[in-house]
Amino acid sequence: MWLEYEVMPGSTSMPTSSYHASSSSSSSTPYSKKSTTSDTEKKLGQFFMHQIANDTSSAYGEGFRRANKAVNKYGLRRTLDHIRLTGSFPVFP
Repeated sequence: MWLEYEVMPGSTSMPTSSYHASSSSSSSTPYSKKSTTSDTEKKLGQFFMHQIANDTSSAYGEGFRRANKAVNKYGLRRTLDHIRLTGSFPVFP
């Protein structure tokens, strides 16, 4: 859900999901651009990124490194567009 808000800023349409279907308040959004991330959440996010980036398995470690390299070089929007069109990560020379 958070990715849709990040990728499509300013979008007025709400993505359909089980979260929204079960939400008691249909007018509330699960994430707000104004909300802040706690120090604990930041540390947890850093821990998980470190774990995935250093994972030796091809599924997690290598996939993360390829995605991270593509996003760092081309940006999130262009990387996602490329994946949508080709079904794979961009190839680096």
